[in-house]
This record gives sequence, structure tokens and C-alpha cells, in this order.
Amino acid sequence: MANDDVQATPAQAKSGSKKMQVLVVALLMIGEGVAIYLLTNSLGQAPASAVAAGAGPGDNNAIGVVTDEQLTEVELAECRPSNKMSGKLINFHVRVSVLVAAEDREPVEKMAKARRARLLDRIQFVFRSADLKHLNEPALETVKRRLKHEFDRVFGDDELIKEVLIPERQQSGSGV
Repeated sequence: MANDDVQATPAQAKSGSKKMQVLVVALLMIGEGVAIYLLTNSLGQAPASAVAAGAGPGDNNAIGVVTDEQLTEVELAECRPSNKMSGKLINFHVRVSVLVAAEDREPVEKMAKARRARLLDRIQFVFRSADLKHLNEPALETVKRRLKHEFDRVFGDDELIKEVLIPERQQSGSGV
């Protein structure tokens, strides 16, 4: 009977070896994680600050930099687009303006007057095809980006419009 107490059964031996294997694997994984962390911290460097060539911090007079004082607003259109993408009709009343360089104000106003129908069509298109989540964004970033793209196509110049503004947007309908 003394021999029975000293010797473990094969089932107990397997259980003990499985626990030992799991423990060894866990310790190896923890050690590997710590080693990778220490290695990346020792090899990594702080990111260098990016400065445009020829422009230092606070240098707003660099070539291609337009300040707020050099921009002017031009109202393009006021319209009442609708959207039915969610399955429910949503009506909008929007006023759309753009920021342009001060020297481009008159040409933009003339082109906007001459291309009024195209501008209204593009605004209607963007609102009609927009997802409900884009129409509910706090700053309407997606709608403004799409409008800028469409206006760039109408005016034929990607650099003319600096920013699209939607100073007034009222919506009515369910789901909004």
C-alpha cells in the first residue's frame, strides 16, 4: 500500500504535464511581449516635426498659403433639395456659399451667375444621393467635400474654391 501512495496514476501525470505546458506557454508569451515592447521603445525615436519647405512656424506669407484676410465669401445658391435614400422623403432648405481668394471674387460671381442652373443641379444631386448618416453629420463634412468636388467640375478649376460653406440648412421629414 505504501507503493500506491508514492506512485501517481497515469491520468494524474497527464493532468500535471498539461498544466505545466500551459504554464510554460503562458510565460513564454508574456516574456515575448515584454521583449517586443522593450525593443520597440529602445529603437523607436520621437517623430520629427514637419515643416513645409520655405515656411517656418508662424510664416503665413509663404507661397501658396492663403490667410483668412485674403478670403472672401460668395453666395452661390439657395434651393430646396429633397432626399429619399432612407425610404422616407426628407425636404431641405439650404443656402450654399464658398470661400475664394479675394482677387477671384468677381470671376466666381460672374461664373456662378452664368452657370446657375448647373450649380443648382449639382447641389440637388449631392443632397438627393447623400446617405442619411452624411446628412446628420454635425459639420456636414462629407456633403461639403462632395459639393466642393462638384463645384470644381462646374468651374473647371480645382484651386478656385477654398472651402464650401452651408450657413443655412433646414430639414423636415421623418428619420432626421
